[in-house]
Amino acid sequence: MLRRLGVGLVLGMAATLLVVLFRFKLRHDLAAAVLGAAFWIKFAYGFAIAGLGLWMVERQSRAGADSRAPGWLLAVPIALLAMVAAMQLSAPQADWRALMMGHTARVCSMLIVLLSLPIFAGVFWAMRSLAPTRLTLAGACAGLLSGAASATLYGLHCPEVAAPFILVWYSLGILLATGLGAIVGRWALRW
Repeated sequence: MLRRLGVGLVLGMAATLLVVLFRFKLRHDLAAAVLGAAFWIKFAYGFAIAGLGLWMVERQSRAGADSRAPGWLLAVPIALLAMVAAMQLSAPQADWRALMMGHTARVCSMLIVLLSLPIFAGVFWAMRSLAPTRLTLAGACAGLLSGAASATLYGLHCPEVAAPFILVWYSLGILLATGLGAIVGRWALRW
């Protein structure tokens, strides 16, 4: 089961990475950005949620398995990023608008959802041959995984690093992908 999920996830992520590399391009200052903590906070946020999403997908792919533990753990990366965001917003002369909106707020969440579609397809392909029984929840978990993985890869292009921006707009993209998964899972995961 894990091998099939891994294949679907890797194929989907490879397709998304190719889109990021050849359609959007890597951010021009990536070499300098990886030397700063802000880039790694953004990366860790997406990666942590994707890891928990994979755990939830694995649990939902087995009949009767419980996925509450990884679901509750989602609060940890969100709370940690919220603390960093609160520190940035409470700094003297903090520009709340710039920290919240950045330069790409209008497109960020939708690009994360669009980039999640190949990952979504790979994960759904894998889950269809397994035994999910709670289809809406299984689809939501697949959407969560897909959205978080695409947000992590999108971070290679996106110049935004402010924690409030990531907390709002990256989380919104992941949430929209999760909702899309819940809707599609009801019929696409039937076996």
